[in-house]
Amino acid sequence: MTADLANHLWQSTLFALVAGLLTLMCRKNHASVRYWLWFSASVKFVIPFTLLVALGDRLEWASRAPQIAAPVLAATVAQVSRPFAVDPAVGFLSVQEASRSVDWFALGVLGVWAAGMIAMARARIRTWRQIRAAIGASSQWAVASLPTPAGVAVRSTPGVMEPGVVGFWRPVLLVPSGIEDDLTPRQLAAVLTHELCHIRRRDNATAAVHMVVEAVFWFYPLVWWIGSRLVDERERACDEEVLRRCGEPRTYAEGIVNVCKRYVEMPLACVSGVSGANVKNRIRDIMTNRAIANLSVAQKVVLAGVGAIVIVAPIFAQSVPRPSAGEALRFEVTSIKRNTGDAQKAYVLQRFLPGGGFEGFNVTLGSVIRLAYGLQDFQMVGGPKWVDTDRFDIQMRAPQGAAENEAPRRLQSLLAERFALKAHTEKRDHPVYALVLARADRSLGPRLRRSQIDPKKIEEQDARMLRENPATFTPLECGLAAGRRLGSCSSTMALLASRFPMYVGRMVVDRTGLTGPYTYDLSFGDLPVPGAGPGGGFPFPTKPPDPDAPPLFTALEQQLGLKLVPQTGPVEVLVIDHVQQPKPN
Repeated sequence: MTADLANHLWQSTLFALVAGLLTLMCRKNHASVRYWLWFSASVKFVIPFTLLVALGDRLEWASRAPQIAAPVLAATVAQVSRPFAVDPAVGFLSVQEASRSVDWFALGVLGVWAAGMIAMARARIRTWRQIRAAIGASSQWAVASLPTPAGVAVRSTPGVMEPGVVGFWRPVLLVPSGIEDDLTPRQLAAVLTHELCHIRRRDNATAAVHMVVEAVFWFYPLVWWIGSRLVDERERACDEEVLRRCGEPRTYAEGIVNVCKRYVEMPLACVSGVSGANVKNRIRDIMTNRAIANLSVAQKVVLAGVGAIVIVAPIFAQSVPRPSAGEALRFEVTSIKRNTGDAQKAYVLQRFLPGGGFEGFNVTLGSVIRLAYGLQDFQMVGGPKWVDTDRFDIQMRAPQGAAENEAPRRLQSLLAERFALKAHTEKRDHPVYALVLARADRSLGPRLRRSQIDPKKIEEQDARMLRENPATFTPLECGLAAGRRLGSCSSTMALLASRFPMYVGRMVVDRTGLTGPYTYDLSFGDLPVPGAGPGGGFPFPTKPPDPDAPPLFTALEQQLGLKLVPQTGPVEVLVIDHVQQPKPN
């Protein structure tokens, strides 16, 4: 959720930046061009790119379009539009928890946002009622020297609000009582021409759209800055229209100044007045009365091109067929050989390597599949018997510069290519364990306490030792140790729960209610369940079991003050539909 919001704000900010650059390109053109550019930046805040992506999925003609540079387009759009996207390991399955702890921080943030939006809505509704009250106290208005515009109701109201347009579909031109005594007929005609321009442009309706954007994204300063640009450009657009129709810059400027002296500005952006924006700059531009250039052919091409890219790129980037996983993520060198040695005596090893590679010796295809998809033994069903009996030696090297976190997906691609693996996921009810506090007083065991250590430093040190000497690598005392000891200097209870399935043969869900990092050191005598865990083994030798060590269930309660309670819950499983013996190298 947080990443999605950050991505949306980033996309809208980037779009506003592009719109701003285009307004600079059009600074000598009509203000209405710049207004619509800023308005498009406002609308972008309520139209996420994901809607265009979803539209691309539904358009058949888009999927049949020429696939020119499709991978580059897709990758570029994804990289630019979602810099905050979390890159989870594709295909990793887990237990679907029946209940989750309440995220009070997220609820607090949501409450602050809702409070801000409600406060803004109440303030604007209160102001709108004042304007509606002014309309209720108004009467028909007409001046003999100023013909009433056709189709527009003009009403006079007591008070000091400036002339303004009220309403969206049936606008009313509201003028203060006695304004004909404060302005000359020519000044009044110019001011009313300005208001009629607002009506023709539907400025109230577009302003209302941006007011909704401001209410939803009230916390984002860019939204308010765009609002000020919209007001500034709409007033300039109407100024240009008045000068084109009346042709008296001095008279019009004096009319605006007299309105500003005697009346107050309309309090809502969706009630268009004459004194909005920076009046000083507007008066200067009115008196200058410079020539306004029309859009050139080159400018029209640029605007049309940018618009097409913004709309079409997300649609086609999602719609065109993607390269298959085997084409997009492939190992550079692969070697798969059948291992015909004694499976009981031979050493078993499989692991991902630094640089995105993989190696496995005397491994079954089942263990490789579990490692590639992050599965426990009970999370994989189907397939022929040889998947868990035939042994292979597999070595793979990734391309130079490959990301290490892509290794599981590369391994998935290789399984599809060399073993013709086809599978799908299902949710099935399965026995699980809930990790809970064992003691009625909710006290912790002697080997479990809150952590005061930075886990990143421990991870960096472990990773360095593994790279330098993988054959003799043994984790630090507070790291995860292979075999029958689990320790951590700084780990959540959810991560601790995820380490138990290989020993108990079930998924384990954290129900302790403990939040934040903890330090723990757990020693027990149980061996991993055969075939369980991603890969079904450890990437380094294990020590012989301690005959005096207690069983896991006993050690967990005595040492950490926790226990495992059997329950039933939905678990995602990978169902193998088809697999075959590997193709030769």
